[in-house]
Amino acid sequence: MSAKSASIVQQIIVWVIVLGVLAGIGYGVWAVARQMNKTYTTVDIGKGTFRVEVADTDETRARGLGSRQELGKSEGMLFVAEKDGDIPMWMKDMRVPIDIIWLDAKKKVVHVKRDVWPDNEPHEVYHTPVPARYVLELPAGSAKEHSIKPGVTARFSTGAQR
Repeated sequence: MSAKSASIVQQIIVWVIVLGVLAGIGYGVWAVARQMNKTYTTVDIGKGTFRVEVADTDETRARGLGSRQELGKSEGMLFVAEKDGDIPMWMKDMRVPIDIIWLDAKKKVVHVKRDVWPDNEPHEVYHTPVPARYVLELPAGSAKEHSIKPGVTARFSTGAQR
C-alpha cells in the first residue's frame, strides 16, 4: 500500500470515529432532553405512596410504560383522559407485570385489574365496567399490598413535577 493510500485510510478511520462520537453525544443529549420533558406527580392511594409519570398527551398515553425493563416498587404511570369514559388498556411492548387501577373524576377507584402480565399478540384489551377519568398503572401486587380496591380515593400532589 502506498503512503498516499495509507493516509486516505487513516483519514477515513478518523472521520468514522469522529462521526461515531458525535452520534453518541447526540443520542445522549436527546435521551436527557426526553427524560427532562416528563411530568411526574405523587399519588397517595390506599396505604401506599407512588411517584408516577403523568401520561396526559396522545404521545405519552400511546407510549405508556411500554419497553420499560423494570418498574420500581413505588413507581408507576398515571394516564389522564380528557373526559370520563371507557379507557381501554393493553400490554403492548410491556416487559413487567402491573396492576391496572381505573379512577373516576373524583379520583375514586372504580375498577382494579390485578397482576396483569405481558402477553403476545393479539394483545388482550382491558376495560372498566364504568366510566373512568384516570388509569393508574403500578407494579404487580401493589393493589393487594396497599389495600387498593373499588371505593378507595386517591390523592394526587397539587403541583406536577417536571
